[in-house]
Amino acid sequence: MNKFFRSLFGFSLESRHEIEIMYFGRVSDFLMMTSERVGISMEKYTLEQMLNRLRKRGDRWAYELDNSYVICLINGKNALLSDNLKAGDEVGIYSRESMFEM
Repeated sequence: MNKFFRSLFGFSLESRHEIEIMYFGRVSDFLMMTSERVGISMEKYTLEQMLNRLRKRGDRWAYELDNSYVICLINGKNALLSDNLKAGDEVGIYSRESMFEM
């Protein structure tokens, strides 16, 4: 959900210490998800830590979210694994591979 609309309805990811993860293309199809909200700690939390947390969900997640397959954006800008996440951030996850290569 767009940050503007969320602010209109009183939703605040920042107050809940959450980030929004949006899955696109092959990643979305393979994981059967389009988006989710994930709570993060108030301490330093990196994109790599977030991806590792998601990979622990199982084989399908570990395979699809492998570092060599994904491209990540934080608030619409290209991101590095070492980039820090903060409450309220929107993370987009795309695949480098086509969904026809499944």
